[in-house]
Amino acid sequence: MSSTPNGTTPTPNKSLRIGVMLEQVQLSDIISIDIFGNLSQAYLSQLKSLTPDGNSSPYSHFESQALDITWYYIATTLEPTVTTPPIFTSTPGQYGGFTFVPNTTYDTCPRDLDILLIGGPLPSFRPPQADKFMKEAWFKTRVWMTTCVGSVWAASAGLLEGKKVTTNKAFLEFARQSYPGTEWKYQRWVVDEKEYEGEGGGKGELWTSGGAGTGIDMVGEYCLKNFGREFVDTMALEGLEFNPGGKGSMFFEKGEGEK
Repeated sequence: MSSTPNGTTPTPNKSLRIGVMLEQVQLSDIISIDIFGNLSQAYLSQLKSLTPDGNSSPYSHFESQALDITWYYIATTLEPTVTTPPIFTSTPGQYGGFTFVPNTTYDTCPRDLDILLIGGPLPSFRPPQADKFMKEAWFKTRVWMTTCVGSVWAASAGLLEGKKVTTNKAFLEFARQSYPGTEWKYQRWVVDEKEYEGEGGGKGELWTSGGAGTGIDMVGEYCLKNFGREFVDTMALEGLEFNPGGKGSMFFEKGEGEK
């Protein structure tokens, strides 16, 4: 996927493959996928269908910018998989609440995605298949994004040594003690370079956010920098009422100092 450093001259790629690791994570960790979804050709087509003549739709002039997105919802198996809320039932070891049906597994998902978004399960959840997948995808997928304690998950695979990252601020001390070779920053989100050996060469990008809400702002900012402000604002941020330009700085506000 084309990348535009510092948000200059956005050049969206018509084809985008996005992997989402959401097994045993809170849905709010990955809710920002709706931002990408609103930029898709499929969503634009639905909007255009609301007018008698699709070409008269106020959104039709975004046709050339809309993204052809393929989604990979990744889990250990293809069976219905637990996510939020992690509420135990009366039967020990069983969960109530929401489940989703994955469409690929850690073993079968392509390693050379355009973007990988990783939510944050608790540190007690570490399937070995996910560890293997992350290690193999690290060099082949250019853009990695983590939200909440998803960065701790990536760190557990040995990928963040020497990187500047962040995590949910309630877990910062845990992260620093567990993975001292990583530079854990007290920020809403952090952007750093990562290794990349895939198609097109160049540097990879590592975007890590704090708690789930900051992940929404982070993904919004990424899209603004890469796909064009008018397109992203109109198709996604305004309708979803997500506002990275509001509180959406990378840094906490004055008075929100680290405890």
